[in-house]
Amino acid sequence: PPGANPLGQTADIVLRGADVAVKGEAGSFQFQEKTTLRVDKSRYTDDLLVYASYPFSLTAGKSYNLNVSTREMGGVSAAVTVPKRGRIQFLNAYILNDGGTEDENIVIYGWIRELTYGVMMRLYLIYDVLEGNTWIQRQEEIPVVDSPDNGGSKVDFYPVLRRRQTSGIVPDKEQNETFVFIKTTYFEKLGAILSRYPVGAVHIKRALVVLTQVDRDLYAYSKRVNGFEDPFSIRTDLPDYSNISGGHGIFGALVEDSVFVEITNW
Repeated sequence: PPGANPLGQTADIVLRGADVAVKGEAGSFQFQEKTTLRVDKSRYTDDLLVYASYPFSLTAGKSYNLNVSTREMGGVSAAVTVPKRGRIQFLNAYILNDGGTEDENIVIYGWIRELTYGVMMRLYLIYDVLEGNTWIQRQEEIPVVDSPDNGGSKVDFYPVLRRRQTSGIVPDKEQNETFVFIKTTYFEKLGAILSRYPVGAVHIKRALVVLTQVDRDLYAYSKRVNGFEDPFSIRTDLPDYSNISGGHGIFGALVEDSVFVEITNW
């Protein structure tokens, strides 16, 4: 109906002159009002108003409080506990160097900590390419699996944030979760990189594995935004999620751990 199309709203609403601070055990971070480039200006044509703090460094496993106040609108607050650091265990890294049996897939263990609600494991290839007389480093994510579509072309499926499968209520205890990447998909992506450049103009250097752990509120928000899987119907409820006391928004946290695996065969 008229006036109900969100794309018809072309003026972004911004909050200026706010006092924004995040406080933890080690002190407080004050955020300053700044303007940053808006990449997509198809709807809003102005740049983004943000509040930023530098340096801003949080500690895994610690709790933080957010306070935002303005003269006109009063104050709002929220709290978050950053997930503790996890651990990555590569069960069969030799596959990346063309080892293992023909039907053996890539298996990576993620050791998940308590208070983590969402997890994701990603795998990247890091390689150098020769452009002119200069070697440039590039990075490309590896899909979990690929599958042919109706036209016969391959469709890549990449890791997505998922709910943890193990119990998260045991303090100071790791829980093991398994992540699998299909071996044939890995080698298809590797072959595509090698064939993209002339012989001798590309060197595969290493693989990067990244484990992401997400707290309860950020996971809940992500699933509300991305979790509705029926593209042919319209939600009649309100999918928004907020943990801001006195306002509306999300104050969440994640922690990432990573390991490198050297690749020597290409």
